[in-house]
Amino acid sequence: MNLQQLEYALTLERLGSFTHAAKSLGMTQPALSLQIKNLENEIGISLFDRSKSKIEPTEQGLKFLLQAGEIVSASKQLKAYAISLGNEFEGVLKLGVIPTLSPFLIPLFIDEFTNKYPSITIEIHEQLTEQILQQIRLGELDGGIISTPIERQGIAVNPLFYESFFLYKNDEQFDTSKSYNISNIEIENLWLLEEGNCFRDQVNDICSYKNIKSATRLKYLCSSIDSLIRMVDHYGGATILPELTTLSLGSDQERHLALLDDKIREIGFVSRKLSGKEHLFDALITTIKESIPARMKERSGREVVDPGITVDW
Repeated sequence: MNLQQLEYALTLERLGSFTHAAKSLGMTQPALSLQIKNLENEIGISLFDRSKSKIEPTEQGLKFLLQAGEIVSASKQLKAYAISLGNEFEGVLKLGVIPTLSPFLIPLFIDEFTNKYPSITIEIHEQLTEQILQQIRLGELDGGIISTPIERQGIAVNPLFYESFFLYKNDEQFDTSKSYNISNIEIENLWLLEEGNCFRDQVNDICSYKNIKSATRLKYLCSSIDSLIRMVDHYGGATILPELTTLSLGSDQERHLALLDDKIREIGFVSRKLSGKEHLFDALITTIKESIPARMKERSGREVVDPGITVDW
C-alpha cells in the first residue's frame, strides 16, 4: 500500500465513477481498476460497492477512506507546515461559507485581511453546510464558516461569534421596543428559507414550526436571507433573521425589528485537524473576530440552537 494508491481510492470516492476518476488521474480505466483491486487485496476488505451505477464506498470502505484521507492530507501539507514554521503568511486558502452568512460577514473582514496579508490568496465558495464539510473531508476546501457546534472525526472547530435572532415584521403597529420569546410566536405567514438550509432547520427547531405555510397559496422557496426580507417588505407577514443580517438594514427597515430573547446561534470556523495551515487559519480567525461587534463575541449564558447538521461519517 502506498500514498498513490490511497489517492486513487479517494479520487474514485469523490467522483463516483471509474471513467471520470481515471480521466482525472490521467490514466486508463483498467489501470485504475487494477490499482484499486490491488489495494483491496492488500488490506483485505472491499472498499467500493460496484453493483450500482455510481460507485460508492462500502461501510468498511468509508471508515478506511476517512483514515486514508487524513494520511494523504497530512502528506500534502508538509510543505505548508514547513512554511508555517517560518511564520510566513503566504499560500492559498479555499473556504466554504454558508449562504446565510456569506453576503453579510465577508464584507466586514475581507478588505482588512487581504490588505494585512497580501501574499495569501483567498477563495470563497458559498455552499450549504453538508457540502462544506464533505469538501473539507475530501481536501477540496481548507476550511469553512458554518453554524456550529458540531462533532466530526478529523474536524477542528473554533467558535467565532454568537448571533441573536430577530423577528422582522411588516406591521406599522408592531412594538419593536418589546422582546419576544421565540416559543410564543404564533404567526401564520412566516417566510422561511427552503428545506435543507441549516438556518431553516434552526428556526423550525426553536419555533416548533414543522409545517409552516402548508396552507398558503404562495410558496416561495429560496436560499437567500435578502429574499426573505424583500418578501416581508412587499407582501407583509414576518420572518426571523440572524443578527449579522440586521447590521445591513436601512433605518426605515430597522423599525420592523424586535429581539427574540432566549436563544442564539453559534458561528464557527471548521477545518481538518493538522492541516499544516493553522497559522493562516489563526490569522483569518483573528481578523474575523476583530470585525465583529463586541456584543456578539460572548455567549452570555444563552442557549445555543442545534444547527441540525445531517451529514455523518
